[in-house]
Formats: sequence, C-alpha cells, structure tokens
Amino acid sequence: MHIITLLVVFLTIGSMIGGGIFYYYRKILREAKNYERGLKMVPLLIHLPPISDDIEGGGRDSRDVSEETISKAQVLYNILSSTATKGFKSGFYGQRHIAFEIVAKGGVVNYYTAVPVALVQIVEQAVTSAYPNSRLEEVEEHNLFNEAGKLAGTIGGEMILKEGFARPIATFQELKTDSMLSILNSLSTLGKEDGAGIQILIRPAGSGWVNKSKKYAESIKKNRYKHGLSSSSTFKGLGSALWKPPEHEVKQEEKQLSSLEQAAIDSIEEKTRHPGYETLVRVVASSNTAARSQAILSSMVASFALFDSPGRNGFKFVPAKSIEHFVTAFIFRFFPQEITQNILNSVELSTIFHFPDQKNTPTSQLQRQASKQVDGPNGVPEQGLLLGFNVFRGVKKAIRLSEDDRRRHMYIIGQTGTGKSWMLKSLVMQDVLSGRGLAFIDPHGDAAEDIMGMIPKERAEDVIYFAPGEMDFPVGLNLFEYHYKEQQDFLIQEAINMLYKLYDPQRQGIIGPRYEHLFRNAALTVMAGPDGGTFVDIPKLFNDKQYVNQKLKYVTDQTVLDFWLKEMPGSERSNEFGEVKSWFVSKFGAFLSNQMMRNIIGQTKSGFDLREVMDEGKILLVNLSKGKTGELNAKLLGMIFVMKFYAAAMGRANVPESERRDFTLYVDEFQNFSTETFSDILSEARKYHLSLTVANQFVGQLTDEIRDAVFGNVGTVISSRTGANDAEFLVKYFSPVFDIEDMTKMPNQQWVVQTLLNGVPTQPFSMESARLEIAPNPKLITALKNLSHAKYGRPKGIVEKEIFDRLKTNEPPRPSFGQSQQSGLVGSSPQVTGGTRPLSQPRSGSMGAAPGSSSFLDEWLAKRKQDMSTKPAVQSVQNVSKPKLESISGAKTPGSVITTPVHPTEQMAERSTPQQSPADLRNIQMSDQPVEELVVNINNVKSTATEQSLAVNQAIQDSQLSSGEIAIDQQGMIHHSESDTL
Repeated sequence: MHIITLLVVFLTIGSMIGGGIFYYYRKILREAKNYERGLKMVPLLIHLPPISDDIEGGGRDSRDVSEETISKAQVLYNILSSTATKGFKSGFYGQRHIAFEIVAKGGVVNYYTAVPVALVQIVEQAVTSAYPNSRLEEVEEHNLFNEAGKLAGTIGGEMILKEGFARPIATFQELKTDSMLSILNSLSTLGKEDGAGIQILIRPAGSGWVNKSKKYAESIKKNRYKHGLSSSSTFKGLGSALWKPPEHEVKQEEKQLSSLEQAAIDSIEEKTRHPGYETLVRVVASSNTAARSQAILSSMVASFALFDSPGRNGFKFVPAKSIEHFVTAFIFRFFPQEITQNILNSVELSTIFHFPDQKNTPTSQLQRQASKQVDGPNGVPEQGLLLGFNVFRGVKKAIRLSEDDRRRHMYIIGQTGTGKSWMLKSLVMQDVLSGRGLAFIDPHGDAAEDIMGMIPKERAEDVIYFAPGEMDFPVGLNLFEYHYKEQQDFLIQEAINMLYKLYDPQRQGIIGPRYEHLFRNAALTVMAGPDGGTFVDIPKLFNDKQYVNQKLKYVTDQTVLDFWLKEMPGSERSNEFGEVKSWFVSKFGAFLSNQMMRNIIGQTKSGFDLREVMDEGKILLVNLSKGKTGELNAKLLGMIFVMKFYAAAMGRANVPESERRDFTLYVDEFQNFSTETFSDILSEARKYHLSLTVANQFVGQLTDEIRDAVFGNVGTVISSRTGANDAEFLVKYFSPVFDIEDMTKMPNQQWVVQTLLNGVPTQPFSMESARLEIAPNPKLITALKNLSHAKYGRPKGIVEKEIFDRLKTNEPPRPSFGQSQQSGLVGSSPQVTGGTRPLSQPRSGSMGAAPGSSSFLDEWLAKRKQDMSTKPAVQSVQNVSKPKLESISGAKTPGSVITTPVHPTEQMAERSTPQQSPADLRNIQMSDQPVEELVVNINNVKSTATEQSLAVNQAIQDSQLSSGEIAIDQQGMIHHSESDTL
C-alpha cells in the first residue's frame, strides 16, 4: 500500500516536473519561432481603392452608407479565418499572425499589411475580395521613427481590453458612424518631422474562446437568478436557500432579466457567431521631442474611446515599460503566443481597421489609388504593336495589336501633359525598329526631333524631315500635283474643304457656292498642261489674260472652257466684278505674301512623292511647330499632308491587296488638320493598308461629323485623364467598368483602353504606358536634318526665283485710243470695267505710246530677253524625273547604309566646281544674281549631300544605335539591349 502511494506521489511529482520542463522549453522555442516569423514577414503597401469606388449615398441616410462601407471588411476577416491550421506544429508553436498597420510619416498616411510568405496569396485574395479595386504591392520596410529624436523622442504602448474578451466593444452596427475617421483625424495634424503608427496583429483564435464566452454568458444568467451579480450576494443566496421554501425559489428563477442584462448576454452570444482573432494593438509616436510625441500619442489613444460601450467593453492604454523593447517588437511585429486575453471577432476588427471612403476622410494626407485597375483581355497576340501593359492584382501582361486590328485605326485622347506624346513616340519607335513605313505629323515639333535622334543606322536612309520653319532649303509640297487625271477632282474638293476649314469653319457664307465655282474652274485651269500648276498660281489667272490663254491650250473640259470664254467675259462687264475678284484673290494673300508658305506650296514639283513614301516604307517626320511655322501655315500644311496621303492610299486601288505595304500615319492634335472627308479616310483607308493613329486633347475640339466618324470607325480608343465634359461623353464607351470619377482622376501615363482582339471589341480595361528610355542624340538630329535638306530640299534663292518668274504677270495689250479690241481668246473680249473706267485702259493723263510704236519699257524688255537668250539654259527641275539614289562609293555594297541623291542640277555643272557651304546661299538676292551663278550654287549645295551622308554615318557610329541594339523588355522599356526585339 505504501509502495503504491509512493509510486503515485512519484509519478505526480515527475509529471509536474516534466510538464514544467515542457512548458519552459516550449516557451523558449515559441519565442525563437516568434523572432523567425517576424523576420520572414513580407511588407505590402495597400493601395486603397480609388474615389470612384465610394458608395454613392444619393438620398440615403449617411449612417446606412457608413455601415455598408465598413461591412465590406468583414469579407476580409472571414477569409483570413481560413489561415488557421491544425496539427502538432500549430499546437506547439501557435498560429501564424498577420499585421495591419496605419502609418503616418512625412505628411502622408499609408495602409500596410505584413504577411508570412506562405500567406501572401491568401491575404491578397482576401483584400481584393473585400475591395476589388484595391491593390497590394511588395515594398521595402517603412520607417516612421524620427532620426533626430531617436528613442528619447519615441513613446508608445498597447491598447488592451478593459474587460474579458467575452464582452464585445462597440461596433459599427451600433455606432452608425465610421470610427476610422476619428483615428485618421488624430493623424492629420502630423508635420513632416513627425511619425506615428497603429499596428494591429491578429491570428485565428482556437474554438475554446467560444466555449468560454458561452459559459460566461450562462454564469451571468445563473448569478442573476440565484445569487445576483455581485460576489457579496453569495451569502444572501445561501441564507435564503436555508430558510425559504423551494416554491419561493422557483418563483425567483422565473424572474425576467433587465433589458441591460439581456442586451449584455445577447451581445456575448452574437460575438461568438463570428470568427475570432487573438489581437494585439500597438500605438507609437515619434518626433523631435518627447513632448511632441506625447501629444500625438494622446490624440491617437483618445480616438479609441469611440469603441467604449457602457456595460460591455472598451480599450485602455498600457504604456510600454521599456521603449527599446517596445520599438523592437513594433519593428519586427512580434506577437508572443502567451497573449491570449484580447480576442476580437470579425465585426469588431472591421470596426477598427477598414478602408474608409475618400469623401468622408478628414485628411487629404491619406494615399489612395487615383484610378482603378481592370483586368485586360485574354488571348492577346504575342507579336504586334505594343500599346502598353495591363497590370491587375500584381499580374502584368503586354497589350498588343495585330496587323489587321491596327488597320481599324487608333484614337488617343487626354489632357495636355498626360503622356500622349510619350505614347506616340513609343509607337513610332516600334514601327521604326520593325522596318515599317510611317509618317508623323507633329504640331509641336519636339517629338519629331526626338524620334529623329533615335533612328537606328539601318533606317537612316529612310528618313525624310519636313520642317517649314527651317527656310533655307524649302521642301516642295504641291497641293495640285497628281498621278492620274481622276485625282484632280479629289484634290480640288479637298482644297475647297481646306479653305472652308481656314476661313469659314462655321459655314457662314464667307466661302460659299460662288467661291467654290470660281476656285474649281481656276484650279482645273492651273492644273492643265505638262508643267502643271500650284495653289499660288490661281490669282494670276484673274490678273493675266495671256496666262489664261496659255493654259486654255491644254484644257479639254468644255465646262472650263465655257467658264473662261463665255461666263467670265460677261461677269467682267459687271460693276461688282472688281469687288468679287478682290474677295476671291484675298484668300490667297496669306500664302502669296508669306515667304515660308510661298516657297513650299509654290514649287511645281514636290520634294518627295507620298505614294513612294508609302510603298517604299519611308519615315516621314513633319515638324509643324506653331512657334516656327505659324498657326495658319501649320493647319494648311497638315491638311495637305492628310489629304495627299489619302489620295496616295486610294491610288493603290490598281495594286493587289497582298502587295499593299502597311503604312501608318500618326497625327497629333489632328483636329487642326481634319476636313469633312476625314470620315471617308477612316472608313476607306483600311482597305488600302493605311492605318491612322490620331490624338488630341478634347472631344469638344472635334466637329460633330468628325467626332461621330472617330467613334464610329476607330477600333482602338485610348483615353488618359480628361475634363469633366469629355468624361461625361467618353463614359458612354467605357461604362459600366469606368465612370466619370475614374476618367477625371487618372494619373499621367495611365490609360483606359477599349480595343479590338481579332476584330472583336474587348471590354474596357486599364493600361500603363511602355517606357521609352533611349536618349535622343543631338548630333544625329543635326546630321539627319542636313541630309534630308540635301536630298529633298532646294536652296531658297533658287526656289524664289522660279516662283517669282512664274507668278510675274504679263503686260496687258495696249490698244490705240478709239480703236476697239478684236474678239477671240480671253483678253480680246470687250474691256472689263471697274466702276466707269475700263480696267485695261490706261489712267487719264498717263503717257501712252503712239499706235504701232514701242515704249521704253518694251525696248528694255526686248533687250533683257536678248541678253538672257545668250546665257546657258537652265533645265527646269519640274520637268526632270525624281532624283535617283546611289551609294556614297557609287555602287551599292554590303554594309553601306547611307546613300546620296544624284540631283538633276548636278548634270548641269562639273564636279570640279568649288564647293561652298549651304549657309553661303542664305543671303543670295535672286533678283540680282545671274542664272549661271544660280546653277553653280545649287549644284554645290546638292554635292554636299555626300558630306551630309558621312556626317550621318559618323553620328550613328557615335550613338551606336541599330535595330539589333535596341529592344523592348518585359517592362515595356525601349532601351539599348543585346537581346532581340520583343
């Protein structure tokens, strides 16, 4: 018997000692595990949902709106309850914990979470399930502590429950207000040097807390029925049980609880219906001084008073005993397993930590997403034009357009500075690197020059640079130049549309049918003949009858002949004809008197053929900078380019579709260059493999017809941040995915996109720009400019002389007084009257020559003509075919990339002629310079094309740019690389 007793005692003592040892070592191992878990947590920055995600109140009660907003967080905590694990390891080390933090530093408030590596995906899923448009981003560890104040300026502690965990705190369901606003308000007064943080650590609680809470609720009932709620009532209950009969006791048990007591029991039972979490709340403040930190901390602690519920529970602050240990625990997010007295359920946690609405946030320091992220389409082609990247919940995928989808055109809209030019440069550079033909009309000029500074050596010969503002070597652009007769009517109608755009955009009669009639007949007349004509030649028809007669020799259209031979003579008899002529001719004054425009559109032969540009895949960069070109000039030239590209595309009708080379026309601020036929371009150009990419700032800049054409025919619409009016219009195309708030709050380089995927429209989605990291090479820009001038431009002096000679009016015939004119061609009709005096008759009192005699002027002109006939004849450039290109060495050799043009005028002079710089021709006065000197000068200028080619080669060699050395990486960055282009 004694042996058994001793054995029992021994076993009892042994088990107690063993249990003590077990718990001691478990504590040590748990502490080590706690350090390990803290070090391995992944910090994630929570990008709060954009303002557009705020719940619309409308006419609803604000308390109901707040309750609905906060209740979203319950989804988050309900999902996190699934992170609880079972087994020996979890029982021994405890559950893994998750941290949620609100950090204020440098005047900015951010939300963070820190998660074990194994739980990152689950937490991301939980957050995005509760807040679909929120986003988590892995970041470096943040530091809220003031370096100057160090530990002396840091104060903190823990917020623990006043009562046992069974009693709940006040939740949003009772408060009917957003308690988060009180916490954020306490952080809104922080300065740049201040830092503060609220750290909430949670881990799933075991099922034991539910049983304990229910027992606690039952104990309240029993104590009330039998013994009361106080401990002193125990003896009273015992006495009543001895002296009072049982029947009386039964009646006491049937007494009802008070409403306050019943509410307490109900709240405990309600708390157990939701997942519970062991919770640790830390608050910390750091500043230059301890006094400032104490003020910040007191404000944060006071904000927790809102969670106090009379008769239930609340928080109390426990200051840290050792600030050094506290700061270490805060930084590493230590959560000892022994802390089990603070248990909150998902409703209580939702009340404390959730994402607030921006509209009700008391501070602008709270950082949130400016725009939402929406998943892009699946099945995007792996090859094609890279528009940008769709980033959704950490997944980044390239958005590309196939060749066929590109032919449905692209429209880019956004306020100034949002990244339109950046995107256009990115798209253009991709075409450059892929060997594709393109034209870029840039109304600002900077983008065109940047692109020219990034041209790889393989494409240097393809570059054509058109810059009207650089006037020393104007490049011809003849509006009336055509390939076949059927193009005449199209060009004339487009010219009329341009005049409407320039002078009568509202169609108020400034142009009108009468003007169209005069212009159409005049244009057809000017375009007649082997030498053709230009836009600036039209006024000469109304001032030089001999010029009309010369042109009518080539006119075959009877209606045009009738206009000049029948209609005009009758009109000239009218007293108002002088005013009509002035009204008509005045529209050309802006171009005739403008040296820049006259030297460009006044050349009968264009410097390059746009059909060849398209078919040969050239790179045409058009710099229409308003500061150098002028607004009116830029508009006219831009419209000419758009119109002539359309004409060139339509000219491909006689080419099989399989042989039509794809070409892209990029036009920035395209509303300045669009006419009524723009809708036809959008609908017809696709068939001829001409794709348009157009951009502008506001929908309101477009006419109704152009706007409807854009949104009716364009396959890809890309929008950055817009104004409220534009957003109201665009949201019809991007709803219900995006709303007005999304469109007006978008940051730079962020886009809303609706595109085509194999010809089928996609749902709208978000996109960020691809990055262009190649720095333009200034030397290459200068070299390519000079080369382009040498190949496609002509010296200003030569051009001016040709134009002035062509526009010079002939002297009218001088009939003798009293002698009637003969009838016949134009000019032999009855004299045109202006007022009461015949227009062709000299003014009264002037010196007139006798009949049959010649005047001094006639003799001088005859002598001048005789002198000119003895000089070498100049071969007209307009009668010479397109300049051919030959390599620098004279023969095409492998590896040679720069060629030089053999200009027609080089056939007129020997190569041995001393060369001079193009700058030497800038001050030539063409009216005083003999023709043979002009021939030598233009020959010298064109012979410098070889020098310019060598300069381009040297600049390219210095920049080391080649298609094989430039790549687009997975992040969308176009940069120098040894790898192949994506």
